[in-house]
Amino acid sequence: MQSDYENILQVDGLSKYFGGLAAVSKCSIKIKKGSITGVIGPNGSGKTTLFNLIAGNLEPSEGKVHLYDEDITGIPSYELFSKGLLRTFQIAHEFTNLTVLENLMMVPGNQSGENLVNAWLKTKKVNEEEKIIKEKALEVIEFLNLKHLSRELAGNLSGGQKKL
Repeated sequence: MQSDYENILQVDGLSKYFGGLAAVSKCSIKIKKGSITGVIGPNGSGKTTLFNLIAGNLEPSEGKVHLYDEDITGIPSYELFSKGLLRTFQIAHEFTNLTVLENLMMVPGNQSGENLVNAWLKTKKVNEEEKIIKEKALEVIEFLNLKHLSRELAGNLSGGQKKL
């Protein structure tokens, strides 16, 4: 079970070279369950490259990335999404005419309701899945202390709130 692992994410000796330039050199990080971790450095120090390596947007030159106990090194981002790893961006791209809750409910991919046949013929399955997604989105809202904003249109949020 995923929650049994001490380290949610572990990066060991991760490097990325572009020609002769080392954008990331032998980076190692352990992120423990329940922790909040930041990566700080000046422009050009490799922070974005590191996140792109971890999130599967770039293939590392060397090193390993583990999510829980699974080696995810080099797995593309669209596959990592289903494992629970997703890269976000500094500039929010929200659906301004949807609520905070509705925006979070858009995140999971491959929802049954995305298929027109399912939306028409398998409404029970679509509704059950939507209920689960809503519960998870509400958990995220609660974790971020944004319950009071869950029904607010995302377009009305401040820049800082959108980044959360």
